[in-house]
Amino acid sequence: MRKFFKLIFSKFFIFSLILLAEIGILVFFVLFLNSTIHSAIFTGITIALDVIFVLYIINSDINAEYKIAWIVPILFLPILGCLFYIIFGRKRLSRFTRKKLTRNFRGVECLYESRRGVLERFEETDAFFASCAKLISSEGYLPPTDCEEALYFKVGEEYAEKLIEVLEGAKKYIFLEYFIIAEGKFWNRVLEILTEKAREGVDVRVIYDDIGSIMTLPFYYPEKLKKLGIKCCCFNRYRPVLDVAQNNRTHRKIAVIDGEYAFTGGINLADEYVNEQARFGHWKDTGIMLRGRAVQNFTTMFLQLWTVEFGNEKYGYEQYLAEGGPGKYLCVPFGDSPYDSNRQICEDLYIKIIYNAKKYVYINTPYLIIDGEMKKALVSAAHSGVDVRITVPHIPDKKYVFALTKAFYSPLVKEGVKIYQYTPGFIHAKSIVSDSRYAVIGSSNMDFRSFYLHFECDVLMYGEDFCKQLRDDYLDTCKNSELITEDKIKIRLHSQIYRAALRIFAPLM
Repeated sequence: MRKFFKLIFSKFFIFSLILLAEIGILVFFVLFLNSTIHSAIFTGITIALDVIFVLYIINSDINAEYKIAWIVPILFLPILGCLFYIIFGRKRLSRFTRKKLTRNFRGVECLYESRRGVLERFEETDAFFASCAKLISSEGYLPPTDCEEALYFKVGEEYAEKLIEVLEGAKKYIFLEYFIIAEGKFWNRVLEILTEKAREGVDVRVIYDDIGSIMTLPFYYPEKLKKLGIKCCCFNRYRPVLDVAQNNRTHRKIAVIDGEYAFTGGINLADEYVNEQARFGHWKDTGIMLRGRAVQNFTTMFLQLWTVEFGNEKYGYEQYLAEGGPGKYLCVPFGDSPYDSNRQICEDLYIKIIYNAKKYVYINTPYLIIDGEMKKALVSAAHSGVDVRITVPHIPDKKYVFALTKAFYSPLVKEGVKIYQYTPGFIHAKSIVSDSRYAVIGSSNMDFRSFYLHFECDVLMYGEDFCKQLRDDYLDTCKNSELITEDKIKIRLHSQIYRAALRIFAPLM
């Protein structure tokens, strides 16, 4: 009962009711027009609008699945579908925000100055990896680099232990950016350290996403942290306004300490991620820690988003970028953002790695909601004799998303792609590893939201030393997972229709 009252009096519930009321007003407006305008005239107007909007969408430079997902409601919900497209159909941010992001993303010349000769080293080592680095640099404005140390964490508990250890040694600054922060053992321990460090004069900053943390942190939480000496940004506040920008969340998981250490992966600052709280069975998650000059890319990503919220701050990136020499591991930490809807860095990189695979491609993702290009790449690799495997949860966190994930089983399994369900519980890891040479690990799910709508961060890694750790962990995970065969995906007709409908609207979910 306490949880029920907490829900109905929460900002999320109240604002959502206001949004539903706004949608109701739109529906009433359309019905009013229908009743007051002569039926023949109204029909002519709706047909003309539908034709104009459909032609616009068909000729727009967006993903084919997005086109279908919007054309269907426009045709079946006259005028109302057009209104919804005007409000929600734009994947881009506001022009003002895009300008700030573009300016911030391109203001990183200092990074390139310090990386002279790195790309040549990439090309001498591996031509394909160098081409991946060029793809990221051209689309994401962050340069190829290297690091002295790269630690892979098989579970959230290992990640948390190392993160706390490094936080305790911070001397200059701590930058944290997470989709979810929830009060509990994990976050409370981190907060103790942040409070102590702020007292010592360390520059402590925290970014958390408002939607991601809306049910786990109170509305006034930024003020609470400020009283503790911690600078805080609640990113993209949830507002009771019909606005496409509500979709653009920061889904990143970034921790940067003194410009020397950086953490990322799938782990948020909440107890379930470190198995202090069992919500969906065992929570399988992974992460990575980098030490060395590759950390500069993460520092830059954090500051770029920080200045979007606090644009009045004037400073150069250089003062936060710790210097370092060449490192052992070649890598490219990069960010993906919705500020340019024609660039999907992480999806492009995944597809590039899949097509290049010679022996195997192993993928971890909590959600499998893909477009035609990704499906074609996976099937093509499987037909070429590549061992293509994808591991997804057995116990879902969102049932409708799990139903949508299952809708993609049949077209992949029938073509030779192996899909595993992690039977102990929920797998939240996000990674791809291929041929023990190339890997990507970070915050990006294999779905439309991560590839098109969210701010994400990942690391492209090269080399057997690191990639074999991911491979071995993946194979161990498969031993605790159920292989989905064609017999197991046979379903009744009504379920087939339901899943087919879900796939049509997948880009909008």
